Amino acid sequence: MIAIKSTEFARNCTSNAVYPLSIAEGFQDGNVIFSDDSKTALFWHYCGFAYLSGSVKESFLEKVYQDYFVKDTERRFVLITDDSRVIEFFSDKDDIVIDKRVEYSFVDLPQIVPECKYKVEPISANNYDRIYGNIIPTFSWASKEQFLKNGFGFVAMDGDKAIAVAFSAAVSSDEVDIGVETDENYRHHGLAKVVADRMCREIISRGKKPVWAHAIANEGSKYTALGVGFTNDRVNTVIRKK
Repeated sequence: MIAIKSTEFARNCTSNAVYPLSIAEGFQDGNVIFSDDSKTALFWHYCGFAYLSGSVKESFLEKVYQDYFVKDTERRFVLITDDSRVIEFFSDKDDIVIDKRVEYSFVDLPQIVPECKYKVEPISANNYDRIYGNIIPTFSWASKEQFLKNGFGFVAMDGDKAIAVAFSAAVSSDEVDIGVETDENYRHHGLAKVVADRMCREIISRGKKPVWAHAIANEGSKYTALGVGFTNDRVNTVIRKK
């Protein structure tokens, strides 16, 4: 019953459904916390992204503030929302930073596949440990085994060196959110677009919808998204500790 209830709340999360569903459907690790009246659910993903769904009361927001912003937590807590009441509640807190996150809708794959002089291959047990950086599978997956079972992605290799990666940062039965990272010595050569394009094509071949989002200041992510078939859809609010 709790699993069914979690899934219902996750699907009704208007700011983003794939991260809540990745938890509710059992693909990835995270926590689901219900309000006392069971009218609100808080989804806290392994990567630290958190989402609220349902009818949110100020008393529950105060609990969220005390438990996840005031207190130290086991992992980061970044609340992403499109609810004006939630934004208003946190706006007057001195220890809170308010930022913006651009969300995209997928339109269609480009007809031309980007060329690449490097080898691009699926992420596997053979290359997983060669992938390094900030936005890589370890960002949102609790273990290599979990990723290889429930996730997927592509990596560009320069010999034995992983130089760019696109992977499933969040997976649900309907959608896949894409994470991308390029080695700083290989940037500005279109590698992010190459691996992201491969990722989008793979997601669609699996009968799912690609999802893309980034911090509003990330111009590189913006141009990659637009180049592989996304269009700017809306802007969410990001709430985090100072």
